Amino acid sequence: MRARPYGLDMTPASQPSGDTTAKPPAPAYDLERIARRIKQLLRERGPITGGALCKAMLDIPPIVIWRVFHSREDMRVQNCARYYLRYDIRRDNALRLSPSILRDFLTFSLVHLPGDQVRVVQAGTRLSNRHRRISLRKLGLARRALLRLPSELQDEINRHCVVFLSGDISYYLAHATMRRHEQLGTPVRGSDIDVVIIANAEADADKLKRMEAELLSIKQLYLMSPNIREELDFIVKPIGRMVDQLEYRDIHEKIASKILYESFFLMGRVDIYESLMQNMTLRGTRARIEEDFEVALGERQQTIAKILALPPEASADDPMVASLFFASQERLEFQ
Repeated sequence: MRARPYGLDMTPASQPSGDTTAKPPAPAYDLERIARRIKQLLRERGPITGGALCKAMLDIPPIVIWRVFHSREDMRVQNCARYYLRYDIRRDNALRLSPSILRDFLTFSLVHLPGDQVRVVQAGTRLSNRHRRISLRKLGLARRALLRLPSELQDEINRHCVVFLSGDISYYLAHATMRRHEQLGTPVRGSDIDVVIIANAEADADKLKRMEAELLSIKQLYLMSPNIREELDFIVKPIGRMVDQLEYRDIHEKIASKILYESFFLMGRVDIYESLMQNMTLRGTRARIEEDFEVALGERQQTIAKILALPPEASADDPMVASLFFASQERLEFQ
């Protein structure tokens, strides 16, 4: 019997809703045989991304393929990513790093044989440049969304607001891996475009409401246009709320603070932006975010050690492993 294919979201195909049948035991994997298959593929195809390798071996769970690379000296992984803090409500302390261990392997890493270093450097440069191009394309779409606003709303931004962008794009780590929009079911090109608009006390409330309505229309246009298929997420909020959120107490405040911490200035008043950045430092929020990053980094290292210590067939069933290895399926809207 053939093993079930695993999709590139890297979670095993789920059982039907309401099915209480016990899961069959996971098959035992012959890591040496898998390694021989991997080597043959790498000899034929040279340095490739982890995702390309997993697509060529759909009968093997990606966590097992990842494990083979991290337990041997005769195959290598070249990482091309940067890491940043993310919050995940499935975890006790809500902390993890992004990209997830799996996303890092699939999208931001090259796999190769030891003698292929020259081609790895070339391929790594191309891979990094690809994600930079994707990020710049999404950044351009964010700018064009703001330029689609009526002129009086653009004037309102320039007089009383600051606009910044956050998420994968601000680290030049945006990806274009196709996914389905949760509500609409339409295809979406990878990373969201996260835009935050902060308004001072002098901003016109009616104009801010109009701004939200216009951006919602642009969001729908981006989702439904076949040549765009991007998800624009945005929020318009008063500066007082943003300052309060820098207290960094509950998960919503932490998400809001982290978004500012990693942000990329887009439009509006630089003085408002700089004031928020200074507030973040003076209140100790920047230091707390960086402390939480170190905690998440340590937990990621512990999870990697745990995966390597567990039998291959048991790794994906461990809750600690699952919460850091796989991308989070749970999401909180920023506030």
